[in-house]
Amino acid sequence: MDYIFILGTHPAWSVAEIAAVLGESDLYWENERILIKKDAEIAAENLIKRLGGTLKIAQIEAFVSADIPFPKLAKQCAELLLKKAARGDGKLVFGLSDQGVGGRFAADKLGLNIKKELKNFNISSRLVTSQEKELSSVVVGQNKLLNRGAELIFFRHDQDLFIARTLAIQPYKDLSRRDFGRPSRDDYSGMLPLKLARMMINCAAPRSFSDILLDPFCGSGTIVTEAMLMGYRQIIGTDLSEKAIKNSRANAEWVRELYGLDIYPKFHIKNATRLAQFLKPKTVGTIVSEPYLGPQRGLDNIEAVKAELQTLYSQALDNFYQILSPGGRVVMVWPVFFGREFLKPALDKWKPINALPEKFSHIPWVKLSYRDTLLYHRAGQRVWRELIILEK
Repeated sequence: MDYIFILGTHPAWSVAEIAAVLGESDLYWENERILIKKDAEIAAENLIKRLGGTLKIAQIEAFVSADIPFPKLAKQCAELLLKKAARGDGKLVFGLSDQGVGGRFAADKLGLNIKKELKNFNISSRLVTSQEKELSSVVVGQNKLLNRGAELIFFRHDQDLFIARTLAIQPYKDLSRRDFGRPSRDDYSGMLPLKLARMMINCAAPRSFSDILLDPFCGSGTIVTEAMLMGYRQIIGTDLSEKAIKNSRANAEWVRELYGLDIYPKFHIKNATRLAQFLKPKTVGTIVSEPYLGPQRGLDNIEAVKAELQTLYSQALDNFYQILSPGGRVVMVWPVFFGREFLKPALDKWKPINALPEKFSHIPWVKLSYRDTLLYHRAGQRVWRELIILEK
């Protein structure tokens, strides 16, 4: 079967994550928002719970000529809904999303034609619409399209129009509950988005979920708690701040009780630049962390800030190398100030890994840094995040 992934706000990060989890074989980046996985068997609901950067997973059901008349397309879609849509009590609820069809394609007009076709089959239906060309995961979820009907996604490849049926959506309610419901939040030490934490963990490409995963700058425990939910059994969080460790413990306990987990991370107040004095050599399988990124204000003397962080990161990386097992990976985000000021810690011992598969690096809509790394930022941000992956 062939599947599509609807990518999030940072599509290249999403693709890198999917490639790390599924492997890059049979992956095709169709347009900025759609990645295709061919000839696969995917447990979509389980997979989307693991991924951080994917909004929807859908299965390709059919393709037709892009010039197909609307009435004929509507009839084919109605027949597809009758065959594949979930059916609850009451009306069949469906929605349509345009993911880059172009031309004069109008999802609303097509939807009305589909309703007429369904009526010819004596099926009462409700069309879910949106002001945007595509239905968001929230709209799909709130209208229960996956339980009481279906969402059809349309995209174009050359002269063909593809039709896919959504199988799973990002668990937005669950993510929101963990983000805003956790007992300890700290804007200073806990600003890492949950979705980004998941993408970082997945990009680490762990060899075994039983290996030790370490977050040496654990803050309020975002990476630790997401790793718990992703199935890691041995997790260590360290931080120089006593308050951060207290927050991490509280959040880990909350997640463990909320989800009924039998996983107990260990937390320690430790300096990341002295971890080799605390942890045995070659015992840690994976290190994933967002370290201290510098002051959020007062970036007037940017060279001094960069020098301070480069020293901190170089010393920490030296310790990481000692405690990491051979072939193990470090996944970090480093700050890029004003989108142009990059850090250059000492990396003599390390093998840098490009997160994005090389076959995707030259696609027109992909924007990498000058050292082929991925950048994560929002409009107006002074401090961007750069994804760094290093292998021992």
